[in-house]
Amino acid sequence: MSNINVGIVGMVPLESIIVDDRAREVMGDLDALEANIKESGLIAPLAVMEIEDGTFRLLAGERRYTILKRNGVEMVPARIYDYELPEIEMKIIEKSENFFRKDMEWWELDKLTLEITRIQQELKGVKAPGPSAPGWSLKDTGEMIGGVSTFTVSQSIHRAEVREKFPDLFDSCRTASDATKVIKKMDEALIKHAIAEDIASKKGNKSITELSKTFIIKNFFEGVKDIPNGVFHLVEIDPPYGIDLRDTKKSDGESQYQMEEYNEVPKSTYMQGDGKDWLGMDEVFKQSYRTMADHSWLICWFGPEPWFTDIFNSIIKAGFETTRMCGIWTKRTGQTKQPETKLANAYEMFFYAWKGRPALNKQGHSNIFDYPPVPSAGKSHPTERPVDLMQDLYETFAFPGSRVFIPFLGSGNGLLAAHALGLSALGFELSKGYKDSFLVKAHNMISK
Repeated sequence: MSNINVGIVGMVPLESIIVDDRAREVMGDLDALEANIKESGLIAPLAVMEIEDGTFRLLAGERRYTILKRNGVEMVPARIYDYELPEIEMKIIEKSENFFRKDMEWWELDKLTLEITRIQQELKGVKAPGPSAPGWSLKDTGEMIGGVSTFTVSQSIHRAEVREKFPDLFDSCRTASDATKVIKKMDEALIKHAIAEDIASKKGNKSITELSKTFIIKNFFEGVKDIPNGVFHLVEIDPPYGIDLRDTKKSDGESQYQMEEYNEVPKSTYMQGDGKDWLGMDEVFKQSYRTMADHSWLICWFGPEPWFTDIFNSIIKAGFETTRMCGIWTKRTGQTKQPETKLANAYEMFFYAWKGRPALNKQGHSNIFDYPPVPSAGKSHPTERPVDLMQDLYETFAFPGSRVFIPFLGSGNGLLAAHALGLSALGFELSKGYKDSFLVKAHNMISK
């Protein structure tokens, strides 16, 4: 026997329908919907609750109601609730029905997600731990609104809660992703301030203070002059790529705030340098070799198109041995600017090279490192790699107690990976903004 209550469907006078405050604040493209109704008719009836005085309260279908009213329709089909509904159930009907309207604004959907969760938890209580415990959870909300993940529900609720308190901050946000980035910046700003005060007062977390000292704001070519010969057991180089990354990331939809402080290098000076701030990849490998201990490893990420041969030859020229059988980071998902002619690229390559005769710590590890990338909304740097990837990489090449040098720190995730493994590490970066974001991540990681 069916558990679905189909209720009563009948014709009601449009003028007898009362419209109270509704969830939808932006009606969207009513003209397109009106044209569709005129062509195909009214497919879905309104939902109303009958009131004792002979009027009806609108529960769902405000856009359809608006179009029918402005076209002078007198009688309309409706799903009629002929019994008194609690206020909370009327809200659930309205909000659930509205959720499946694809033309709602992102912030309306966020608000609905929050309100549905609040209403259901008010009605049924907050779900306690345990699979059979009573109550309502974020997972229940996700299932109710179409199989949305708990993480997505949580993000929507967080955006809606922050927007309730600071609506003006979101005026320029066109998408939910934009709003998430605004909140991320807010959260980072608060944590940055707290960390800066702690470090200045020397009362903060000792680990964060020490990590802050290893993230050095300085041009690599200047900073490396102060490093003596033969110090490091592993050097991991993630240099500028010399591939017009700013334009590439823009066309791929990368958040532009991630690119604001990114320092790209022109192709014309990439290998030999400009004689000023950028002295070239040849000099990077030369100085790296000098600072490395006997029997040590070098890792270098690079853009294979067009730099594969140039980078390979430069590594050899600096005195290293290496192989063209590169290490591969597989990302599981790919991107392409030309899907009609180019396969989506789902991997990045790195050369691994050696000075002397070092041994691998993880002997037998394949040249494949399979990890999903950092989600765009969670990035602080356009070429940021996940910490767990970097941990696997460092642990493969470096023994416990090794010293790691990262000439171009970027997001600083290499420092976090080294810290988690108990390795000593330091590096250089030009952007203070990236260091601030790094300290926020360090705080979050260490506080867990």
